[in-house]
Amino acid sequence: MSVTSIQFIGLFVVIMNSGAGLHILLPHFPGTPFADHVSVIQFNPAQVSSSSWPGVTACGPDGTLRCAPIDLETITFTGAIDPAPVDIIGSIPHLRCCCASMTDILTKYKDPAATGKLSAHIFVEQGVAEALTGANGRTDTWVTMHSADPSGITLRGIAGTSSFNIVFNAGAQFAIMNDATSATTPHFLAYYLMGVGSSSCTSVPSD
Repeated sequence: MSVTSIQFIGLFVVIMNSGAGLHILLPHFPGTPFADHVSVIQFNPAQVSSSSWPGVTACGPDGTLRCAPIDLETITFTGAIDPAPVDIIGSIPHLRCCCASMTDILTKYKDPAATGKLSAHIFVEQGVAEALTGANGRTDTWVTMHSADPSGITLRGIAGTSSFNIVFNAGAQFAIMNDATSATTPHFLAYYLMGVGSSSCTSVPSD
């Protein structure tokens, strides 16, 4: 049995999917200071057996990694033998205080079938989810999936009528990133843009 590790870095919203795992939103923010954020699957090509994902480019230190762009795909995983995650182990950040309460997430971000949707939708139906805080104080969500050797995990993307995948070797580690590039606008404000009743908020949260 092998373990595949997936690190989620940047702007994501994690929703518990009614006992069927995690529904992770990877939002986009056109026409805002966060419009130029970088959304990719970053991996070591030596840990991949095949890929049909379009637009993959060299990235990372000295171009040693590969980055597969993420737009508005629906992304799923196959090959794991774990049960569905029922919760996230650890404490993930929440936005509280100093602003109108977010009563819900706007349909264009939350619903994968919405007209004019602005999120990619990642469904984790098997695995273990943890919130881990690094030495820099940043908390990322990590998902680990176990697979029966010699098979690894396959990541599949669907965009309209097109389907493509990345087949990872057993024991691979990769990241799904949604990094904001704005250096002047606080990144937490991006989350308020997704909310019903909170899109005009500019106050700093307490947590």
